[in-house]
Amino acid sequence: MILKIVIFSVIILIIVFVAVFLVLRIPRLLIPVNTSETNKLKLLDEWLDILYKKGKFNGTVLLSQQGKMLFSKSYGLDGAKVFSQLTDHSSYNLASVSKQFTAMGIVILNDQLKLNYQDKVSDYIPELSCYKDISIQHLLHHTSGLPDYMVLAVRNRSDTDIFTTSEMIALYKSHHPKLYFEPGTKFKYSNAGYVLLAEIIERVSGSSFQNFMTDNIFKPLHMNDTQVFNLLSEDQPDKRVYGFGYKFWVFGGKRKLKDLNYFDGVAGDGGVYSSVRDLNSWHEALRDGLLVSNETYKTAYTPARLANGSHTKYGFGWFINGDNSVEHAGGWQGFTSYIHRNLKKDELIIILDNSSNTLRVNSIGFRFNSIGLNLKYFMKTL
Repeated sequence: MILKIVIFSVIILIIVFVAVFLVLRIPRLLIPVNTSETNKLKLLDEWLDILYKKGKFNGTVLLSQQGKMLFSKSYGLDGAKVFSQLTDHSSYNLASVSKQFTAMGIVILNDQLKLNYQDKVSDYIPELSCYKDISIQHLLHHTSGLPDYMVLAVRNRSDTDIFTTSEMIALYKSHHPKLYFEPGTKFKYSNAGYVLLAEIIERVSGSSFQNFMTDNIFKPLHMNDTQVFNLLSEDQPDKRVYGFGYKFWVFGGKRKLKDLNYFDGVAGDGGVYSSVRDLNSWHEALRDGLLVSNETYKTAYTPARLANGSHTKYGFGWFINGDNSVEHAGGWQGFTSYIHRNLKKDELIIILDNSSNTLRVNSIGFRFNSIGLNLKYFMKTL
């Protein structure tokens, strides 16, 4: 009897897995040999349009190569109550792609000699003296060992009020959850670390995180579609996009709003809204050393070295690949973001989606096939 139950359970799991796989999967982008660049771009457009019509993509894609914008087009609606067509100036929630901007804030302050990567976090946030061995660099590299703040919050507060950075720090101070490991010995992705980096930026600069980012990054680069925005912000992006999902997850059903929630009182780990056009400007600014010199920013592309001498695959807000490329993805409340930069070839891939398609969009989340993987393949055909 027990054996029959086990066999039946395994069969059900296989059926569910296959069903989810079939629903998630997307057709591959096929580019015949000897196709002209014009026709390649046409095939790409047709492929993305098919994905949009099948409900497997709702967003904007931009591709550039050596300073030339090859492709920029939007598919679908912005998710607001009164739907508007998405454009390449629509401002999406970047989720974890925001981390590279937070990291740049720290790089700027380091360049101004206002802090040092090796400084202890407790030097700037004395409330966290219980974690005296964690440095700013540990936070940047995700090697601090800090436990997840969302788990800590769920266990110790209700979800009725907006969760803030000051409350997060207070929870770590009062509950003092044990570190996952000694700082610098392992890699574990940590949203809490980047929230603390945003707090350090505020305390060192004397400005709000939102204003610091605007004054030191977004305005100088003329990124007019970009700002830090959450539930505590006084103003929102002019062309704000809203996240949405479906009643039956990836299986479809009635569309429903899936936007910010009570955790969106913090920033640093996320919270930046931007457009593909502005992210293209961001890529060019990093390439040309407009905010800090290329020599200074080289540290951001350097993987962390652990205590045992091994290296991770993460720098300052970037996952680092072995082919001279860096990338990052993000997913939060209906939004999916993905940016891939080939530093040697000066190539850029940006995908922004607001329809809960995380597993279909980026090449980090769904390895079988994804829009991100197909666009990497496409760039190789050019």
